[in-house]
Amino acid sequence: MKVRTFSATIVGIGAAILSLALTASPASADPNPAPPPYGQLAGVGSDTTQDVLNGFAAVIDDASGNPVIDSWNAQGAALKTKASGCSNIARPNGSSQGRDALIASTDGTAWQGQTITNCVDFARSSAGPRASGTKYTYVPFGVDAVTVAINSNSLLPTNVTFTQIQRIYQCLDNNIGGEPVTPLLPQSGSGTRQFWLAKMGVTEADISGGLYPCLTDLGNTVQEHDGRVLNGHDDYILPFSVAQYLAQSNSAAIQTATGVSVTDRRGPAILVSVNGVNPVSSGNLNTSFPVVRDVYNVIPTAKKTTAPFSTMFVGSSSALCTKTVLVGGTAKRVTELFGFGHRATTVGTGTDKLGCGVDVLTGDK
Repeated sequence: MKVRTFSATIVGIGAAILSLALTASPASADPNPAPPPYGQLAGVGSDTTQDVLNGFAAVIDDASGNPVIDSWNAQGAALKTKASGCSNIARPNGSSQGRDALIASTDGTAWQGQTITNCVDFARSSAGPRASGTKYTYVPFGVDAVTVAINSNSLLPTNVTFTQIQRIYQCLDNNIGGEPVTPLLPQSGSGTRQFWLAKMGVTEADISGGLYPCLTDLGNTVQEHDGRVLNGHDDYILPFSVAQYLAQSNSAAIQTATGVSVTDRRGPAILVSVNGVNPVSSGNLNTSFPVVRDVYNVIPTAKKTTAPFSTMFVGSSSALCTKTVLVGGTAKRVTELFGFGHRATTVGTGTDKLGCGVDVLTGDK
């Protein structure tokens, strides 16, 4: 049994009974306390959602007080994800690598030259499918917004239009209001990079072909949602998750409520409004912001009706859609504590604004 430092209750999740343990040492990156025992579900991938999944892992245990979820951060040393085998696994950095590791785990193919069959159960992803198909289901659990961040000392405007941002990222303009701009991209494999380039109308193939020479990831060193890269650079702009920004600014409350330590990597970064709309409203993510996205846990479609996949991820009554913790004596969704928005039901007829736990978005990658 793992012990944790926060108070807890017993909750029912579908057919499974999950308990929240009563005491423990403060958690940080990766499962904490470290395994064993190992959780039933091992997840890897997105930087954007690593902290909130650490939060869920910290407050959801099975009836024996053992973890259901082990979520491994995007950066760090090699992994051992299961009690038997699954040792010295190269750590997947970002959504794309997380999904590739899940595919290797499911198919028995190689991940970074190593066979990792049954070592990864789900992938965190801040972007949708990369290929059509039905093999994997992208189950949304929260809403994120993405804007650009600038240095707080910069003379760049703190309110821009979406068209201005697009023109910068398409290398059509090199300044805003006369102030020079250098557009940054996160590291390759980042779900935020995939999402942002799609919004900008730019492809990786065209970047590789030299069509967008103004774009830089500084030699693939720009880790997503790390504003410290802006230090000393008033011209830099970079896409930044609003949920991550809020979680990093709310680290004390998160630590108290869940025991999870969120590293504040904002540095001098401030978030820019788009089309006159602030990305944050009354301290919460503004789900009406012009640029929003669902965030997902990717699971094998063949397992989505089987516990604990079904009880954790699928449906509006699943653990990740309903779990709350006490913050200042008031119940708050774990999703929202970590900066994300909650969407109870699907908006419209597409798959870009799904309700929490809706299991209709699929892909083979």
